[in-house]
Amino acid sequence: MAKVEKLLIKLIVIQFLFLIASQVLLTQEEYRIYLSKAIYYEGVLKDLPPLIRRQ
Repeated sequence: MAKVEKLLIKLIVIQFLFLIASQVLLTQEEYRIYLSKAIYYEGVLKDLPPLIRRQ
């Protein structure tokens, strides 16, 4: 049982680190346009560079 608990704790820590990393990247404007699909659903494509509009 201890092995399972250790594995679960490791998975929780890894999940938390990915959560923090993704939140940090989403706060950066230059990465947000590539990571967030909300810009496509909310209809705010008019303010994006031409490269993004073609996708």
